[in-house]
Amino acid sequence: MAETTLRKTAGERSRTKLWESNFGVEPPFALGVEEELLLVGRENELADRGAHALRAADPEEGELDGELFKAMIESRSEVSTNTAEAVAALGEVRGELLASGSRIMGAGVHPTARSGESAVRSTPRYESIEETLQGVLRTPICGQHIHIGLPDAETAVRTYNGIRSHVPLLNALAANSPFWFGRDSGLASARTVIFRSYPRAAMAPEFADYDEFCRVTRQVVEAGGLDDYTQIWWDVRIHPGLGTIEVRAADTQFDLRRTAALTALVHCLARTEAERDQSRLPAREALAESSFQGTRHGLEADLLGRGCEVVPARELAKECLDGAAEAADELDCAKELAHVDEMISQGTGADIQRRVHAEAGMEGLLEFLVEETAKSDALT
Repeated sequence: MAETTLRKTAGERSRTKLWESNFGVEPPFALGVEEELLLVGRENELADRGAHALRAADPEEGELDGELFKAMIESRSEVSTNTAEAVAALGEVRGELLASGSRIMGAGVHPTARSGESAVRSTPRYESIEETLQGVLRTPICGQHIHIGLPDAETAVRTYNGIRSHVPLLNALAANSPFWFGRDSGLASARTVIFRSYPRAAMAPEFADYDEFCRVTRQVVEAGGLDDYTQIWWDVRIHPGLGTIEVRAADTQFDLRRTAALTALVHCLARTEAERDQSRLPAREALAESSFQGTRHGLEADLLGRGCEVVPARELAKECLDGAAEAADELDCAKELAHVDEMISQGTGADIQRRVHAEAGMEGLLEFLVEETAKSDALT
């Protein structure tokens, strides 16, 4: 009999949150998107103004919340039926932040921030994370997280298992953090490498069924003395409390069209993988290595395909687009999905950042990122 909670056993810490299984509460393949944004000052330096931004902004759509670092803010769409609706809500939140006086930057890592420049937000949860991670918390990192509602637990496990095979491509396509600590990191996504240094931020494991997911997750929570399973930070994770799977492989984008393209692609991949045979998936270790190739080289990488063959990232992206066409019609996101072709031809956010830096220097790059992020209605 499948477990319906992720409860710790009797006598455990009272702070533990109990997450009931809520698969099927929302319509199948309902969508939610979160993006973490950097807050910057007049010179485009990190600014610990999260509390001020929360007080000042009052978006009519979507939601705002603080994040781990005080120089970060997280926006969330409401439960949406399609990509356009979800990303429009994120644009609304960006607009409200700007109207209330905040300066925001959409990038996986601030290009010039020094280690320790931003303080950790003062909440019991975040202070506990800081106490645990210590010097690993070097600088804020910002990602785009996409939730897909699933009708039941077993469909969630099947979809989760399958979408893991696309993480290397998502890492490559969404790379938008080539600079860190004032210099070129040599990586397309420095965010991913920093994130990988956190515990419980490895490539997601495969599960035979929902019972195994519950058993393994409970053991990890026990071993780490964690509050709950939300402190397990795999690139893809099953989220019973929300009744979703959550895909966390993308850097935050400065361009909302790219945010929409990535959202549409993940939405379509989830719809496809929900009904696909998952019996011959690449090994976790091979996916982890391919993920690093995407993180290192972006769209210039050679990546592991779903059939365990290695192919150029651009070729793999086009294959995924072709395979997503039918789902895009069903999920009403063909227009947004088409922007993936633009990303393939123009390059990743990391490629664009490097081009801007070569032409305008670091100050020009910082201004570019702030200006592009401010185009909160640029979804056409």
